[in-house]
Amino acid sequence: MFRAKWYLLVFTGFLLCSCIAPVLQKTVMEQGTRNPNLADLARDPARYRGQLFIFGGIIASTTIIRDGSLIEAVYVPVDEAGNLQSVPAPSRRFLALYRDSIADPVIYRPGREITVAGTFVENRKGKLGEMEYTYPFFHIVEIYLWPIVPKVYYLEPPAYYRPGYPWYRPWY
Repeated sequence: MFRAKWYLLVFTGFLLCSCIAPVLQKTVMEQGTRNPNLADLARDPARYRGQLFIFGGIIASTTIIRDGSLIEAVYVPVDEAGNLQSVPAPSRRFLALYRDSIADPVIYRPGREITVAGTFVENRKGKLGEMEYTYPFFHIVEIYLWPIVPKVYYLEPPAYYRPGYPWYRPWY
């Protein structure tokens, strides 16, 4: 009996430790700097050129170009394991080029969440709607596309239910 409890305790410990594994390769997570300040990248691009950054995003668009797949996304900070945190109030956008293979726009569609390890290249001018916008531009070293979590709806019974028999007492 004691041995079974011990095995259950060890198994539970391994299960809990497996939940904190990073979403990107451990070596990439250790080499990169998490959550770059995109405003600093826009102000002084020469200082940050070639550095590896780890950050997240919500995809706004994906375009196939000659060099690979160009992803435009809204910046989202990540934690130590690469999990997305909440979107900052004054959010910024970035461009990331995925050169290793094609990121299919049907799969990498608007609204999907990603965690990216990318090297900063430069700032690129573009349009956001009708406004001129400066995008930080990254080359993707590694990318993780978060799975879609289905929405689950629960039906709750009414607050007070009285069946049709006389000995029912609602305080039980």
